[in-house]
Amino acid sequence: MVTIQNLELSPSFVVVDIDGQPATGLVRLARKILHSSATSMARSATYSFASFGIKRSGASGGINAQGDEIESALASFLSEIEPSVKAGDLHLDPAKGIPSGAFSNLQEMSGRRTEGLQPDNQAEGVVAATRWALGGDLDGRSVAIEGATHGAVPRAIATKLIQQGATIVEVDGLDEKPWLIWGAQADAIVCGSKLGVLNHAGTRFIKAKAIVPWATTPVTTKAFANLQRANVRVIPDFVSAAGSLVGGYIGPKDPSVSDQIVTILSESDEHPDGVLLGACYRAESFLGSWIDKLPFGRPLAS
Repeated sequence: MVTIQNLELSPSFVVVDIDGQPATGLVRLARKILHSSATSMARSATYSFASFGIKRSGASGGINAQGDEIESALASFLSEIEPSVKAGDLHLDPAKGIPSGAFSNLQEMSGRRTEGLQPDNQAEGVVAATRWALGGDLDGRSVAIEGATHGAVPRAIATKLIQQGATIVEVDGLDEKPWLIWGAQADAIVCGSKLGVLNHAGTRFIKAKAIVPWATTPVTTKAFANLQRANVRVIPDFVSAAGSLVGGYIGPKDPSVSDQIVTILSESDEHPDGVLLGACYRAESFLGSWIDKLPFGRPLAS
């Protein structure tokens, strides 16, 4: 059962997807962070952990502040969640809107392996998923990156794709008409600038054969249904974009996150309903082995 805790000392909240379980996720800061979007992010994180065989709930936080309010709201948020972090019950990492370095003490306090939490680790997983979606080889393949200017992760993805022989497709006019990215003449589109960025309207323009998320739930339920009918392979975000989320829980002797992503996708693709739903069923099977009731609703944007 999802729980939403509205904090007392700041205009902020924390969503835990599976009540009573240790939880990990991202925190965003903006004028208005919605409970609904945070819940979607927490659900995706739950499925990420389950996909990698980790008994942990997803979480997500929101700090509602702007301008001169940010510093005090952030300080109060960190102070209030510190006991849960010290106890190991809650691990939260910074996302959109959080000033650089603001969570460094909190992350050290969590006791996780910090080398797995870097954007580069997430990018490696996305590239591995893209390579798998395109048959195992990126040499000579073309990829368009939605949200290419949104931070370190898409930049790292572009660099790694080029290193493996792929061509990055440039689409003119994105500054004024960002939806033009969906019509890119590319083998795959990597997307993730915001939740639900690819909706059913955007699917009309898709020419690519694979959609690979680089962040949480960029594809809506209606978009997924349209793409599945069109035989476009949609990679589950909770697998492809899980690198920096699960990296802190992967041991040094375990297979790399990228290798595990390829294994998860290959096993999930054996299901007749395709790789995304197959990955959902696979994650739910693991969840059912240690919790009494599955969370309601799968990790797709509404």
